[in-house]
Amino acid sequence: MDNLTACNPLAHRVRVYYEGTDTIYQGMLVCYNHDTTTNWFGGSVANTGEVTASSTTAEGSQNVGKYVRVEKPSTSNKRFPAGVVCPGGWVGKAGPRAVDIYVPNGAIVPVYTDRSVTINDKAYLEPSAYTIPNDNVADGVCIGYFMETIDRSSTAGLALCKLQQPDLESIASATTLGVGLSPLLWGDAPLAETAMNPSAGINYFNDFMDEVDITDDDGWSLTQSNSTGTVHVEAVAAGGVLEIDSAGSAADDSINAQLENCAVKPAAGANIWFEARVKVEDATQQYFIGLAAVDTTLMASGALDDVSDKAGFFHAVASTDNKISSVTARTSADDATTDVASVVDDTWMTIGFRITGLTQIEFYVNGVLVETGSTAANIPNAGMCLSVFSGYESAGNIVSIDWVKIVTEGGRDA
Repeated sequence: MDNLTACNPLAHRVRVYYEGTDTIYQGMLVCYNHDTTTNWFGGSVANTGEVTASSTTAEGSQNVGKYVRVEKPSTSNKRFPAGVVCPGGWVGKAGPRAVDIYVPNGAIVPVYTDRSVTINDKAYLEPSAYTIPNDNVADGVCIGYFMETIDRSSTAGLALCKLQQPDLESIASATTLGVGLSPLLWGDAPLAETAMNPSAGINYFNDFMDEVDITDDDGWSLTQSNSTGTVHVEAVAAGGVLEIDSAGSAADDSINAQLENCAVKPAAGANIWFEARVKVEDATQQYFIGLAAVDTTLMASGALDDVSDKAGFFHAVASTDNKISSVTARTSADDATTDVASVVDDTWMTIGFRITGLTQIEFYVNGVLVETGSTAANIPNAGMCLSVFSGYESAGNIVSIDWVKIVTEGGRDA
């Protein structure tokens, strides 16, 4: 078998059995049928060594079907990508039939995509699709990097890709949405790498269970409009909760809180992930939660400030009741999208975003993608820190944060 047809002598082909009935295309992605008990050669080998004629085998005994039978990617098999189809006589024909595939071993091979891709774009396995996208949709996992710039958005076709097995960290652990990290948002984040290797990036998590001195000059910068607002850690049965309390009784009473030493800076070719589990006492009160440049008036007089870089979620005086909005801004150039999701009084939810270099930002609420901004002029490029604003409107004072997590690729000054 000619490895050079894959443009890379590292490429390795193996023969597998495609069980599906769809038309086969070169470069289409298939996954192992990881839970099959159907044998390939009709023989079952017991753990005691006996070989018997059988089309099935019990779990715990040898089952060649698990590493020969392949199928369409799905949410259940996404952890087991087998590879992409090689050129051959099977291309253009319907399955089931035997096919050769390039296994994901780090070689550069042609893959089947229906996107406009750019060199260094991440490549994803998309459940329920044979094509390989460059955007993390439908809870996909990162399986490599595109190695050429080509537009296949009109007609699906081939693009070179460095194909590799997904790291365990790129497959987000199962969570209950609204409680833990959202799989779609964190699917390709370098969680383990940045936790073990500080030079790889920043990995920040706070469950607010430690002793915290939330005052000016202790990392925090607090600005109050009525001199009564507070930020403190609230004791709960398990875990901890940070409360940002405007302590207001009149419209626009507020407190502006920024943890200035919890700082990150967007950069070309790097990504930033942010997510927090939050709730607001009243869904019509004023608030901002996210990252922002140092700014003592994130929402002065109930309107979102338009002079500082920021990325996050907010509710302003003019916002629709019981709705949350998103914003991305580079100084005065901003993109504020109203009503991206609903909010319920005093009810926990997760809100997060991913900043992709200096080109795109994706916003998630309870693990669902609700907004994407791709106007480069609106993507922040200045240093930003963890920022929260709580303001009184006609009811509600408190913004509560159960936990917050921030991860970056690179971006460390020292």
